[in-house]
Amino acid sequence: MRRRSMLGLLFVLVAIVCPMAQSHQRPVEAALQETIDTYLAERREAETISGVALLVDHGRGHPIEVFTGTNGRDGTPIDENTLFQIGSNTKHFTAALVLKLEAAGLLNIDQTVGDWLPQYPAWAKVTIRSLLHMTADIPNYSETIEIGGIMASDAQSRLTYEELIAAVYDKDLPRSSGWFYSNTDSILAALIIEAASGMSYREALRKLLLHPLRLNNTFYSDGRYPNRVLARLPVGIYNNPACLLYQPTPCTETTLAPLLGQDVSTDSLSWAGPAGGIISNPRDLAKWIRALFSLRVLPQKQLDEMTQLVSQRTGLPIKDTSAADPLGFGFDLGRAYQEELGGSFWFYQGTTLGFRAVFAYWPQYDLVITAATNSQPPEDEDQFLPRVVGKAFKVLQQAGVSSR
Repeated sequence: MRRRSMLGLLFVLVAIVCPMAQSHQRPVEAALQETIDTYLAERREAETISGVALLVDHGRGHPIEVFTGTNGRDGTPIDENTLFQIGSNTKHFTAALVLKLEAAGLLNIDQTVGDWLPQYPAWAKVTIRSLLHMTADIPNYSETIEIGGIMASDAQSRLTYEELIAAVYDKDLPRSSGWFYSNTDSILAALIIEAASGMSYREALRKLLLHPLRLNNTFYSDGRYPNRVLARLPVGIYNNPACLLYQPTPCTETTLAPLLGQDVSTDSLSWAGPAGGIISNPRDLAKWIRALFSLRVLPQKQLDEMTQLVSQRTGLPIKDTSAADPLGFGFDLGRAYQEELGGSFWFYQGTTLGFRAVFAYWPQYDLVITAATNSQPPEDEDQFLPRVVGKAFKVLQQAGVSSR
């Protein structure tokens, strides 16, 4: 375990009511370091992790970054150069690309799959808006036996977007009404991005988002990543025995069983694509969230569209989350209500086979927290969000940072 000291901490942690004295800043950093050290020590075995990175950005001065553990491979410490797969945090990049194209007059979110992708007539009436809200009633390809079998048997498979969609298109799979989490929605959105922009998804992501925002530690590939990127990843352990959604029930063994306990950090992310294939780090993820919500990515009209909520319980529009309806969803952005965590806040925990990455953003406190670690544990063992992000918020709350 180790603590990374950051230079220039003056004014990093500033209370909303009055500035904190510099003497209070290092104890806060120490408390954040203790938070992740304790999490790693207590959860290393249960969650099969070897390291954690945590960043706190209160919007003034330099963010606080703390790290603990190693890459799990050769003893290299987790630090500011370490990268992580950020999973479904990729989705809000995809949604932002759609909205940038709308702002440029190249599409409209109330257009349909039929308008842009006539090769999928069964979904012709599905709107782009419903794809981004996940109210499109389209099955999730990554929960199919077909895609799971490829992931388990061919670590370097290069699945095309069309092959991912084909796993669920015109198949007799269970359908869900209201709000339903489906990676297929993001793949369809990516094909629409390509059709509207005349660029590949990767090129559009780089030219319209990553390069202008100088997200120099954020990468996307449709297949295996180059070694220069993979070398910066820690091991990523898949250890979730849960069956896939579309496996027959009762299910005694997951299709992904051959991957259990394995390091999947260098496996192809083509199965995730625009739904979950980005590699980044907590610093760039925080920079992205800051840019997104400060109108440096989208005009106000499109940001308003992106932050319009539906209930994850009903799929119907809601004004905001509340104690009665605590989980909402914008355009590929989660929003939650937890009284003990300051009320309503934006968040997303992205998960791949071997990594978890989280952002949480409280506009009312001008506070962004991002964090990442290197495993997918059993679902009932995942304590990353409450034990790291939730605890970090409470550390800041006790220091007076997250007070109104």
